[in-house]
Amino acid sequence: AYARLAGRTLLKGGHRAVTFYTPHGGTLNYRPGSVEGRIYLKLEKLLGRLTSGLIFESEFARRVYDDRIGIGQVPARVIPNGLAPTDFKTHVPNADAADFLFIGELRAIKGVDVLLEALARIAQKRPVSAVIVGSGPDGEALKAQARQLGLIDSVAFPGAMPAARALALGRCLVVPSRAESFPYVVLEAAAAGIPLISTNVGGIPEITGDTGIALLPCDDVAALVSAMTAVLQEPATSKVLTQRLKDRVAERFTIAAMAAAVEDFYRQALRNHC
Repeated sequence: AYARLAGRTLLKGGHRAVTFYTPHGGTLNYRPGSVEGRIYLKLEKLLGRLTSGLIFESEFARRVYDDRIGIGQVPARVIPNGLAPTDFKTHVPNADAADFLFIGELRAIKGVDVLLEALARIAQKRPVSAVIVGSGPDGEALKAQARQLGLIDSVAFPGAMPAARALALGRCLVVPSRAESFPYVVLEAAAAGIPLISTNVGGIPEITGDTGIALLPCDDVAALVSAMTAVLQEPATSKVLTQRLKDRVAERFTIAAMAAAVEDFYRQALRNHC
């Protein structure tokens, strides 16, 4: 908001200025019918008139923004997040790595409670372990749920840490989210070559594409149990799918491509507005 208001002031003063906005959750996370949602969505529509260009990190974000706020005549471009060449390293789990790994905020929208329920069902038939990396408002409640489900000895909560370090703690990343935008952790896991189990939410399908990785409905414990069991029982199949995803991410989601697209959009806006 400050940048776009400043841009308007600069233009009135005769300066060359263009302003860009990249929605990353924020306003879009408010429920449209809520008081906060109505206020912020109205402000977004007003600020849209002062915007030279909109950049979305996913087609999903573009659709949500257009539905709730409206892109209108503002030039817009989808430019996905990208990774550096150094992010593409072979995943080497620690010797004592858990079967499954979660990395993210410990809050309801991330679906960790569903993951714990799935782990409890699997534990009834075979030993299973998990590491829940992250912190958040629901941390204590999730630990209590793990204790109630009898998972306290097989599920660890080490707190928050960088994803690069956390990936070594598990053998398969689980993303049981109820909502996402375009999560970097999925890109990072793909670049590292760690198997992925994820719900079909937000921009995640844009990452997995035609790799054959079957995304799951959110809040479906049975589907999650089935997918996790398949990874445990069929590691060879999981390895093939993981390599396909790594190749796709290496080809499509790079910092070089992201930066080039952003610079091109900036130059285009400067030509059109100045």
